[in-house]
Amino acid sequence: MHDDDSRGLESPDSATALPDDHDASRRWIQCTALQRDCLEALVRLERTRTPNPIDAIAGELERRYPSVSRARLERNLRALVGRGLLDTCERAYRLTDAGRALIIQRAERLAAACDLTVVARGADR
Repeated sequence: MHDDDSRGLESPDSATALPDDHDASRRWIQCTALQRDCLEALVRLERTRTPNPIDAIAGELERRYPSVSRARLERNLRALVGRGLLDTCERAYRLTDAGRALIIQRAERLAAACDLTVVARGADR
């Protein structure tokens, strides 16, 4: 005999039916550390209006990843494109709206955990 221990709780029909904050947390967790750092590097490059071909991204990451290969970096950037977090055009990468929202939500969660207030700077917010 099967015991039904659901207690009247229903699961969402799909992963996309989860609340936005939970979905963003899940998307962040599914990224590797290098992929997360790539997203953050692109935010910094966009803020300084630096063109962001792979060499500029590698430059942003070199302190944390001094020996990351170009092939590994390209593989991770392609994975982020595949997840809809980055777009690529003419060998440059840029954050999509989803990628930017993910970074902003992460910053807000970290700020809340540290009891800090986030102050929006720039036209994106």
